[in-house]
Amino acid sequence: MKIRFYADRENALTVHFEIWGGMHVLAAGDWIDVEFAESVVPSSVEHLPGALVLTQEGAGVMRIRDSQGREIDPAGG
Repeated sequence: MKIRFYADRENALTVHFEIWGGMHVLAAGDWIDVEFAESVVPSSVEHLPGALVLTQEGAGVMRIRDSQGREIDPAGG
C-alpha cells in the first residue's frame, strides 16, 4: 500500500519510522510517499500533535521517498 503524507502549510511534522527508530522532519507544506511492505500483521499509522509514527510490521521494509524523489532510509542512515 502506498500513501502520501503531508505536513500542513504552517508547521513542520516529525515522522518516526518504527521498528527501526529513524526519523525525518518534513518542512511545512512538504510531503513524503510511503510504501508499506505486505505483511500478515497490518502496519500502522499514528498521528500525534506535530508527529507521525509509521510502523511496518512483519519482515518487510517500508520504502519512503521525499517530495524531490530521494529515498529516505527508515533506520535514519
